[in-house]
Amino acid sequence: MARRPRNIGKGTESLIMRKHKICLNWNDNYKEYLVNMGFYGVHQIGYILSDKALVSALVERWKPTTHTFYFPVGEMTITLEDVAMLMGLPIDGAPVCEETRATIIENPDWPTLIEAYLGREVDEQTFRRRSKTEIRIRWMKEHFGTCPEGADDETVKCFARAYMLMLLGSVLFTSRSGDSISVIYLPFLIDLEAKRKYSWGSAVLACMYKELCQACNEPTKQIAGPILLLQLWSWAHFRVGRPQVREGEPEPELRVQEGEEEERRPVGYLWSGRHEFTKNTARNLVHYRDVLDQLRQDEVHWQPYGTHRPDVPAVCIADENLWMTTSPVIHLQTVETYNPGRVMRQFGKFQEFPPQPTAPIGSFGCFGPPNARSAARRRRAYFLDYWRRREEFFILEERVYDPARYDAYIRWLNTGAALHLQSPAQWSVGDTPINKLQYLPTEPITRLVSNKIMEMAENTVEKLNGELADGDGMRAYMLDMLRGCSDVLQWIGVNIGANPTFDPLRMEEIDNQMETDGEASHEASEEDE
Repeated sequence: MARRPRNIGKGTESLIMRKHKICLNWNDNYKEYLVNMGFYGVHQIGYILSDKALVSALVERWKPTTHTFYFPVGEMTITLEDVAMLMGLPIDGAPVCEETRATIIENPDWPTLIEAYLGREVDEQTFRRRSKTEIRIRWMKEHFGTCPEGADDETVKCFARAYMLMLLGSVLFTSRSGDSISVIYLPFLIDLEAKRKYSWGSAVLACMYKELCQACNEPTKQIAGPILLLQLWSWAHFRVGRPQVREGEPEPELRVQEGEEEERRPVGYLWSGRHEFTKNTARNLVHYRDVLDQLRQDEVHWQPYGTHRPDVPAVCIADENLWMTTSPVIHLQTVETYNPGRVMRQFGKFQEFPPQPTAPIGSFGCFGPPNARSAARRRRAYFLDYWRRREEFFILEERVYDPARYDAYIRWLNTGAALHLQSPAQWSVGDTPINKLQYLPTEPITRLVSNKIMEMAENTVEKLNGELADGDGMRAYMLDMLRGCSDVLQWIGVNIGANPTFDPLRMEEIDNQMETDGEASHEASEEDE
């Protein structure tokens, strides 16, 4: 049965996030293996709290047919560049899918694999109830919590695999179970000496796209997958909801010198675990909807990574030739469309509109009756061939972004998509109505307040520079200041009522009315004569 689009803007409850901490202790002997596989950057970033409201507000703006977010400033999306620069994951390499796993182990026997490559016997506590591939986190913590001192190479490898399996199941490919991780990635972790053999970056992006497509449809009330990537992407491109460095903590740096060893981190490290969210009561879904609904293009960091390129690890930019491929991205049984042609401004390139159309690809897998599974494999083989030839399907665009075409682009996009959750015509300042979204548009009021205060401040400076030459000028200036204060207070909903502070304003209104009435009476007398 087809899913219904989420009733955008009606509810105020955030989605449930499915992620958890890596509960295994780090050991420096793991580093070599994580670097080889391409996971070291994710480890460096560490655990970051989830902002459920921000994630939910972004999900509301996701369009499954284009795999883009729709903002008032245009289309944007998470690209392969974002995955590489933020998390340091490799883009080039073999796809992470069942066909690739079959070349390693055709019919995996999971208990045997666990005993062979994790070095622990399987018992009744290993797997989640009624599951053959979900390992309990509690079991992992019990057996791989801390690597023994003086452990031999094989033992270290087993513990390193366990650590990477936890990283994959807790950060990059989280499931909706909440208390377990998947063992299906273990075959890809067998050869720890092979360097950047698999395209973990494209697999993470495919998983992210799938989760966004599922989360933006009803009756889904939760989201899993690489939630960390979604948050890092948002913080890199927008100031909305960015966490602050905790008091007393130094600002994080991507490149530090430690003796003779130089350590570099991916851009996502800039929001590492030393941050905290501000204690702001407005930090909720309603607030984020509001702010994103009035986003301006000068408030977007369209290309946030340029200044960081000299400081990131080599893996972040090693595969930049693939960032603008149009090959679909693949994760296990999932194949998802990747179309950077819709977001060329994020690459600093000329934006064609309409962009070259790309047919949407529905997720499909090896489930159901045998004939359906065979058909799914044949379909996926077609797209696997695309990925093998990924360098052939590349957008060649030498022209740079042209800001003169921006207004025409927005008009074109607006003809086929709703860029605002509420219409700008609904915004009001005085008696703010409850609109169809069931929330007050506080952001326009905030902008008006700040603009009014700036106007008053500039007027004050102007008057102080010599225009208060007489008593009448001083009185006029003071009345003007009172008017500004009255406007600001009313905009934010404060009833000044009979407050004596504003008596001069009321007296002026009475005087003006009396003067107007007097003039009208005088004119009436002249007409009678």
